Amino acid sequence: MENHNLKLVLVIGGTGAQGSPVVKALSASGRYSVRILTRNPSSTQATKLGALPNVTLFKGSQDIQKDLHAAFAGVYGAWVNLDGFTIGEKNEIFYGIRAYEIARHQGVKHYIFANSDYTLRKAGWNEQYRSHNDAKGRVGDLILSHGQSTMKTSLLTTGPYIEMLLDGMFVPEEQTDGSFIWENPSADGKIPLIALDDVGAYSLWILDNPTESAGLDLEVATDQVSFADIVATFTKVTGKHGIHKVVPLEEYLVKAEPYPGAYSNFTVSPDVSRDESFTTWRENFAAWWRYWGEGKGATRNMELLDRIHGSRIPSLEAWMRMNNYDGRPKSVLKSLYDLRKGGANSE
Repeated sequence: MENHNLKLVLVIGGTGAQGSPVVKALSASGRYSVRILTRNPSSTQATKLGALPNVTLFKGSQDIQKDLHAAFAGVYGAWVNLDGFTIGEKNEIFYGIRAYEIARHQGVKHYIFANSDYTLRKAGWNEQYRSHNDAKGRVGDLILSHGQSTMKTSLLTTGPYIEMLLDGMFVPEEQTDGSFIWENPSADGKIPLIALDDVGAYSLWILDNPTESAGLDLEVATDQVSFADIVATFTKVTGKHGIHKVVPLEEYLVKAEPYPGAYSNFTVSPDVSRDESFTTWRENFAAWWRYWGEGKGATRNMELLDRIHGSRIPSLEAWMRMNNYDGRPKSVLKSLYDLRKGGANSE
């Protein structure tokens, strides 16, 4: 049941890897109650989150407008992260804009958009860097362009998750001699890795400080590191030998794609009809690796982040020690979990 003595915040994407810590942080604060929009309130993750204090589940879909109207009705704030890997780039742009418009119609006071780097724009409009991140980047730019009258708006811009060292594209391969190899096409640029636990704290700060956060694009990171830094930190923390082996992009893409001919929204069945707006997994992640690996996203203001969140995880080394990181994989990311389970409808 929603607590009417607390400010109610709608969280879209609350059962995902990024949204879950937001729900937990808002619930633990004692200042906000949370309404999670979810397709499947009986899913394992939704059930766990629904059991937290001042959290309720609201059945509906991110890509049905009447559900968005109903979900936004009566809330003070919103934290919105659309699942582009499920609905695709075109739909993510359309429903990203519609969610914002519907929130304004419903009288929401503070709107936080879970953003990602607009890689194409930040790379000088070079098409070699156009990736799935751009869908959110386009919507984020549009949201801030409308100003702060009537509804405060903020962007929370994340880069690659530090947890991808456990689950996803940054997991190393253990060798028979006990060493670990990171084999990928990354150049020597700094990558802004963000620990998922801190996403909740930054989101809470945005809601608690609307005077400072309104109109702000808060780019967050735990540490900005190259793969040489990752390997050196791993060896320092674990005592195990680590190697970064740079491989040609095409060689990597062939080996890493989830299934032959996969599309960028790889969690959806390959049999589902797609139009020409859908990039392939290889096209998308070629651009993704170029952008992050060349350090084009290393634009985070770490001094600002220290001031906002003084108890944040301070570094990659600290994260590795906190998590007893040993290079071996663990399940973390929802999109990969869905793929392993055979689809994205389990939520």
